[in-house]
Amino acid sequence: MAEAFPLRTQQFEATIAGVTTSFLLTAYADRILVVATQLGTLGTVLQARAEAALDSPASYSVDALLGRRGEPALDLAARRLAEELAAAGCRRPLLLCLGLREHSLAVVRPLVEAVLSHPVW
Repeated sequence: MAEAFPLRTQQFEATIAGVTTSFLLTAYADRILVVATQLGTLGTVLQARAEAALDSPASYSVDALLGRRGEPALDLAARRLAEELAAAGCRRPLLLCLGLREHSLAVVRPLVEAVLSHPVW
């Protein structure tokens, strides 16, 4: 199936934990790209995708492709976004670039809400 061009993209800013955060969301045919930065860099690059499971609730795997590995808040952000996108009917994997000053739950919640309020899927 041919992909519609131009790609569906949204660019916006939001204040997360008192810091201006720039967002870029793009829907590709095979994945959703989410860039959220407070630092002006891509930061840590993560991939989140649903794992196929028979007769059990969906589970999601998160892999750090570049940057910090083993950051619980970043893994949580990727997992929550993947879950919410799946609940909204999007089955594509998520490629997430997070350049955040602080890695905490106080940042994850509003970050997920900001992305969900600007759907491109």
